Amino acid sequence: MRKPAVAMQALPRPQAERVSMLRGNVEHPGVLMLISHFPPAIGGTERQAHGLAAGLAVAGHRVTVLTLARRGAPAREIQDGVVVERALKGRGRGVIYAITYGMSLLRHLRRLRFRNAILHAHHLYLEAIAAAYLGLRSGLPAIAKVACGGPDGDFARLKRTGLTPSLPLLRRLSRVVAISAETEAELLAHRFIPDQIVRIPNGVDAVRFAPAPEPELARQQMGFGPETVLFLGRLDAQKGLDVAIEAWTRVATRRPAARLVLVGDGPARAVLEDKAQSLGLIGRVSFLGMRSDPERLLQACQIFVLPSRSEGMSNALLEAMATGLPCVASCIGGSSDLVEHGVTGLLAPPGNATTLAEMLCTLLDDGSLRNRLGTAARAGVIERYGMDRVVRAYMELYATLTGGVA
Repeated sequence: MRKPAVAMQALPRPQAERVSMLRGNVEHPGVLMLISHFPPAIGGTERQAHGLAAGLAVAGHRVTVLTLARRGAPAREIQDGVVVERALKGRGRGVIYAITYGMSLLRHLRRLRFRNAILHAHHLYLEAIAAAYLGLRSGLPAIAKVACGGPDGDFARLKRTGLTPSLPLLRRLSRVVAISAETEAELLAHRFIPDQIVRIPNGVDAVRFAPAPEPELARQQMGFGPETVLFLGRLDAQKGLDVAIEAWTRVATRRPAARLVLVGDGPARAVLEDKAQSLGLIGRVSFLGMRSDPERLLQACQIFVLPSRSEGMSNALLEAMATGLPCVASCIGGSSDLVEHGVTGLLAPPGNATTLAEMLCTLLDDGSLRNRLGTAARAGVIERYGMDRVVRAYMELYATLTGGVA
């Protein structure tokens, strides 16, 4: 049975400041996580940070998350045993935002008092730059995770925003976490030393994300038909959903009853809706917007699709595989690490609507293939990507850096 979440609780200022001292204990160091957004903001990186922080707290670490102030959310609260301080601010856009947000990071990092603590940034970006700087000044171990690779990844973002001069400082981090073979290769290409790089993948809650006990009932409750292909995530050009919609013109010809359901929101939604309409796919492609029940949606569909142009290691793909779904994903980044083509899913060339359509039709046509791929996908995820394994890997990394107990 899944352990119920600890109720969120606002903290008075004096108590919050005492908690955020991050003293740690003899066995486990305190952990200060730096991330721009954190739940209730929802996204892949945010879900990974929350799952890791909560798991570390259960294991005995004192965890504080320093993140952006958010309208309507408490400035300080306890969320699943983790102290969340929403204090960071940034103004303007581009370079102005980077400067003001970076200054806010450093100001609040100086405000917090440290003892026996790990600095942990969840992007190789502004948070990692601040962690590296403070780590050198204070002697505290500082680590950062490369959250995404490829043309929309962390290194591309550093280049796009003019922050590549920070690379010598980032190379002074105690460790850098690569979540995929692609991000590890990018780190090596940017002259991070091999001994500095640690491979730790993203994780998934395989109890929450599991096959439906009664699939037909799950479909009825969601109002899905027996041939539903699902996408979960941000509606952004990075995700390649224009290719999925183009592919659906071919799928709809062969399988008139099939439906493509896109769940999420983002800057590309209006463009995608216009594209579906212009291709005559109204009623065959549905946009559900943001939802808070991804596990129920996954249990109610037959196939998951992720046609991204760039990925780190997709939470949605992990969740779909844990649910026992056959998945079609682009053969890029962490997706290629997760999916073994023909064994735990299918991999399509990014941007190729014809091949994507063929793979989707193959799965829609062959129920035994869907069952075989989905069963193997869940078994592989449980074996290698369970969140408990990921938490243990970070605890071992922390222990290596502090001489503590994992």
